[in-house]
Amino acid sequence: MIRLAIRTFADRWQLFTGTVLAVTAGVAIVHAGMTIILGVENAEAPGGSTPEQAEAFQQAASGASTLTGMTVMLGAFLTIFVVGSTFSFAVDERRSDLAILRLGGVTSRQVRRLLLAEALLAALLGTVAGALLGLGLTVVQRTILTWLGTFPAELATPIQPTVLVLDLVTAVTVCLAGARGAARRATKVSPLDALRRSNDEQRVMTTRRWIVAVAAIALTAVQTYFSATTGGMLIPLLLGLGIVITATVAMSRLSPLLVPAAALILTPWARRSPVTGLAVANLRDAVRRTASCAAPMIVLVSLVMGLQGILDTQTKAAATEATQLLDADLTATGDDIDLAALDTIDGISLAAPETVVPLAVQLTRDGATTTGPGTVVAVDPDAFRATHLQRPDSGDIADFGSDSIVFGPGLDSTMVRSHYDEIKLAIDGDTVTLHEAARMSETLAGIDGFYIDRLILPTDMLDRPTTVLIQLDPGADIHAVEQELTAAGATTVQTPAEASQEEDSVKDAENRGVMAAIVGLGSLYALISVLSTLAIAIGQRRSELATLRLSGFTRRRIQLAVIVEALAATTIGLILGAIAAVLALVGLWVATYRVYGTPVIAIPWTLLGTITLITATLTTITAIVATRSAIKAPAIRALGAQE
Repeated sequence: MIRLAIRTFADRWQLFTGTVLAVTAGVAIVHAGMTIILGVENAEAPGGSTPEQAEAFQQAASGASTLTGMTVMLGAFLTIFVVGSTFSFAVDERRSDLAILRLGGVTSRQVRRLLLAEALLAALLGTVAGALLGLGLTVVQRTILTWLGTFPAELATPIQPTVLVLDLVTAVTVCLAGARGAARRATKVSPLDALRRSNDEQRVMTTRRWIVAVAAIALTAVQTYFSATTGGMLIPLLLGLGIVITATVAMSRLSPLLVPAAALILTPWARRSPVTGLAVANLRDAVRRTASCAAPMIVLVSLVMGLQGILDTQTKAAATEATQLLDADLTATGDDIDLAALDTIDGISLAAPETVVPLAVQLTRDGATTTGPGTVVAVDPDAFRATHLQRPDSGDIADFGSDSIVFGPGLDSTMVRSHYDEIKLAIDGDTVTLHEAARMSETLAGIDGFYIDRLILPTDMLDRPTTVLIQLDPGADIHAVEQELTAAGATTVQTPAEASQEEDSVKDAENRGVMAAIVGLGSLYALISVLSTLAIAIGQRRSELATLRLSGFTRRRIQLAVIVEALAATTIGLILGAIAAVLALVGLWVATYRVYGTPVIAIPWTLLGTITLITATLTTITAIVATRSAIKAPAIRALGAQE
């Protein structure tokens, strides 16, 4: 079977091109990601580093490991999904060939062995090419992570034998898994039914496809429910990524149901144009082919649009928090603000100072002690109550004083839970015991971990950069107040909205970097899969297109009909991918409504429009080039050629 597989691979190389490309890209993404993860694992700061530099090194290494881990996870999902769909498509295109083999005496078991041998060849080729490509991607990934500040520039990422072994294991496992399912489906139908294209053979929504679709829908529904009903913001964020994956699988399994609907929409134009009529007939006849072409597009749209929507929602939430959770007219920041002088400035009715102090809170429950974030925010309790409008999840802000602490909106709700028996704070060698006055809901843009009374801290500990929330008297001269604040030591004076806009621009730049680090390569991978699947599908229709030419269709009309079919498949993928992406934002929509009192959601419509324009253009170009290649030979020769 190995010899026959090699000959088949050489003769029908066009069919296997998409699979080999998919394996190559998937192995490259996994190779680059695992090289970086193993490089930062147990990494130590350079000798002679100060404690602050060592801490910054460890935080950067941890950030690189987290972001790269997400990249590897998404790369693995894309590889499994795309390789499985492309291999299934290749097998579907060869059902007649496989049926002839079985009629000639080859058993179903031997056919399955043949297909598995072909998958193994694709895996070996993809491993070699992917490992070589992965070397270059490692450099690209390192550059992006270093620019984001999440990868220590001095850290080396040498080639490791473990990663090379993982490349081979990944490629072989994915290819054999995808081939096994396709081989089982190909041999399940009798050879005569495959040749006659009976109704059973042409049925796309098989029992197995329905089972996978229903399971994926159920998982998506469960994740959406928990993301919408569970308190906090972290869980909806994490489940959003899971929803993108399961919803993508569900939509791809259900995509054949949308093909007849697309044909129905085009029916009115089919009566006016023979080109559209031919495209509609092909859509109705080749549902499996259209669904296979739409599958990579679903992955591309759902992945890019879903993750960008999550990141944009975080940015939009910051603006909402600045305008709806804070009651302040101005914010003043500086390293040495004279707080006493602020009370004498005309036009200021309230000045609420907030200073971030490096202190660790010790939380004890049932005899076990944990340490919270390494900073607290020192505030004036009365001013805090007047400027912070967020209602606590538990407790009462009125109880906040010098003997208590408030849990802030920047704490991870999955880590800080339930009631603590004892809360302690070490200040200049003395231990202060506090009780929990209130606990704020976790927010998307919240960074403050704990709030304490400024009065319990020594004056020298408050000699740090401070932000002051300013409330003005009605009719106060804002410009005069700004000048007085500057004279009092403020280096920056802005309205909360202006400060939020400045932070948003920085956040947008960070988001673009994160998107490039996490899904940039995956998006390119999915786009290549879209175009390669389309090109292979058209290339396998030489006999069909030759028949059309002999029946009177011109080359131009054939090209137009193929373009219409390709754009229909692209549109189906865009619609289903957008649905999957929007589902990932449902949990955040509910969670933000619960915390802010108004839903905060950012659906990246502009990004969807950009994806639509780019993919439509590239789809059209690919369809034209592939169709020209398919109809290049004389029709008689193409029709008589052995397929």
